[in-house]
Amino acid sequence: MTTKAEPTLSAHPRPRPRTATGQRPDLSNRRLLTVVTVLGLALLFYLVAKPHLPDAWQHPGSPILQPLAAVGALLLLTPFAFSIGKRGGYSEIPNTLFILHVGASLIGMVLVTIHAVAALSGPPLILLGCLLGLAVTGVLARTVMAPRMAATFGSKSAPFQTPDPELKDRLRTLIAEKTALLARLDPDASEALFSVTLRHLLTKPVKSLAYMRLVRREAELMGTRRSVPFAQAWWRPLHMALAWMFLAGLILHIVLVTFFAGYVADGREIYWWHLAAW
Repeated sequence: MTTKAEPTLSAHPRPRPRTATGQRPDLSNRRLLTVVTVLGLALLFYLVAKPHLPDAWQHPGSPILQPLAAVGALLLLTPFAFSIGKRGGYSEIPNTLFILHVGASLIGMVLVTIHAVAALSGPPLILLGCLLGLAVTGVLARTVMAPRMAATFGSKSAPFQTPDPELKDRLRTLIAEKTALLARLDPDASEALFSVTLRHLLTKPVKSLAYMRLVRREAELMGTRRSVPFAQAWWRPLHMALAWMFLAGLILHIVLVTFFAGYVADGREIYWWHLAAW
């Protein structure tokens, strides 16, 4: 049975990339919490001052708040660029993408919230709920889960125990299936170190998805999620589910207010910029 390793490891690991100053960029927990606190206080100050602001700040589709929301939405797409860069291996310094992911997301959340609280009602509340969930799970993952995950490596006894013969045979069969599939997916790769990348998904999607299915099956047989606490096992799936829910809702919202302004207005005045009033 092949010994598994982290996908980012290699037989000849390269030295960590460095910036022009000789240091890899980093976002400490203290700095992250400081940024979150400052942005949270700024948003709270806005909510307190909002009733005293001009009329343009009281309508989400006003000439001020609609462009603000557009900028916020673009910033909130940065995490998806981070995911593509990480999965595709396009960043020599992954920390840079991660810092952009966090910074752009937090600023985008504030801008979109300022837009949304001008009329807190209807389906947009679901998007705000997704944003809140993303912020909470993201900050907790960085400040609480990351140290726990680091402490987990090499400390779990279950994966090093001898499995029962039936489980061992099932794992041997599964890994043989993975190895045979990998020979057609990426002949130069090693099953112990391989991870599906964006290039594989684009060039050989069927084989890539089949391989990812086998990886999930192997994790289930090994009891990977069961070997760690519940929060540690499920925070990332929850974070990703919230992200995709928000993206779907955001696209739907943009399409509706841009092309179906008449439907959204429901008999009221269409005061925001739009392309069609269907």
